[in-house]
Amino acid sequence: MKKAFTILLCSVITLCSLSLSACEKKDTSSIDNSEKEKEIIFQKEKNNIISLNIYFPSNKNNDKSEVSMEQRNIKKDELLAEAIMNELIHGPSIKSELYPILDNKTRVLSVSIKDKIAYINLSSDANKKMTTEKEESCIKSIVLSLTQLSSVDKVKIYVNNVDTNLFGNNFDLTEPIGKENLKNLKSN
Repeated sequence: MKKAFTILLCSVITLCSLSLSACEKKDTSSIDNSEKEKEIIFQKEKNNIISLNIYFPSNKNNDKSEVSMEQRNIKKDELLAEAIMNELIHGPSIKSELYPILDNKTRVLSVSIKDKIAYINLSSDANKKMTTEKEESCIKSIVLSLTQLSSVDKVKIYVNNVDTNLFGNNFDLTEPIGKENLKNLKSN
């Protein structure tokens, strides 16, 4: 009886050891998989570019719901700049005592960043008549918000691809504006 009990006890200990070591190996492989996923993500984000797969309908006859992939490369900083502009358009939070700078119907038509200049193209809803003070606040808000990005030193604002007669037409917006230009904005 004592021999049977010893064999049973050894068997239980062996099984427990095997099952615990199997769990440990599984956790290690989970960690390895997590590291591999991070590596894949970082490879896709090289050089400030995010590579995304976008899916579109691919059936010409519309009799099936088939979709096919198209790969797109998007610059992270341009995506962030567009998000910043959309937040400025959205305006301050409801409980805030701050004021919006642009009409909430305004849309961001395009954003690009080249040679540390952010080129922002807004819809015609942005081009509302403003007092000199409101226009200056609007320009400061846009420039200070966008120059937080390390890739942006100056901002060039367009409305429907035009850079003249913007807002209240109180300031010359035909040249890019940086933080250093805000104190000396040229009035028209």
